[in-house]
Amino acid sequence: MILDTLDRATRYYTTHRLFEQAFTFAKSSDFKTLPLGTHKLQGETLFVIIADDHARPHDAKLEAHRKYIDIQLTLDGAFDIGWKPLHQCKTIEKPYDEENDFMLFADAPDFHMTLAPDTFAIFFPDDAHAPNAPTQFVKKAIFKVAVE
Repeated sequence: MILDTLDRATRYYTTHRLFEQAFTFAKSSDFKTLPLGTHKLQGETLFVIIADDHARPHDAKLEAHRKYIDIQLTLDGAFDIGWKPLHQCKTIEKPYDEENDFMLFADAPDFHMTLAPDTFAIFFPDDAHAPNAPTQFVKKAIFKVAVE
């Protein structure tokens, strides 16, 4: 898991061959005009989901992916997200769904972080993460980067 700010994203370009493209798009896009939904940047290997959410009660479950790395970037507002190493998750709530690339765990996160605007977190397949419902309006971009 990586937690950092968008202005420092260049240090992660060599981590994955598509990270530079994802972060360049993030830095150059006017997300205020980009409609909600999925936007393909490079077919199924790199796309971004623009989503918003409003304050509501929600018990987040730890989720993990096998096919994609998540880059979660806050655009407006802020939200908390929990994290736990996947190998420490013991209680499977929903087995891996290959079509939708996720599995859920009932385990509690080891710690929580707040993603403020222009802050991102990168979650690799061995990172279980639990995006909590916001306490206020939030708009975010979730980049899906194919594992290679």
